[in-house]
Amino acid sequence: MKGQKARRRNMSAGFEGGQLPIHRRVPKRGFINIHRVEYHGLNVEALEGKFDAGAEVTLEVLREQALIPKKATHIKLLGNGEIKTALKIKLHKASKSAIAKVEGAGGSVELLGSAEAAASEA
Repeated sequence: MKGQKARRRNMSAGFEGGQLPIHRRVPKRGFINIHRVEYHGLNVEALEGKFDAGAEVTLEVLREQALIPKKATHIKLLGNGEIKTALKIKLHKASKSAIAKVEGAGGSVELLGSAEAAASEA
């Protein structure tokens, strides 16, 4: 059997015999913001029982405990679950319910390098 399949073993998945491939024919829609900051969510229930009372919880400590992925650079504390241990938490963002639960347990939440933190200090 002569022809293209005899001479070329591996054709890419999008190859259509010289015709313009569908991924190039279809118009592209929308806008992708290349400067978007992605936040990794962390629930307060994940912190319960992992730290002693009064411990300082930072990004490095969470990585050591394997509570967040190594590549996560920005963390948001979420209010799912209960916490009874008083912790000093330093993260980038936190939901209102998470802040209320941590402060209700006797701890504190400090927001790192955000516009919200600068506005609350002023």
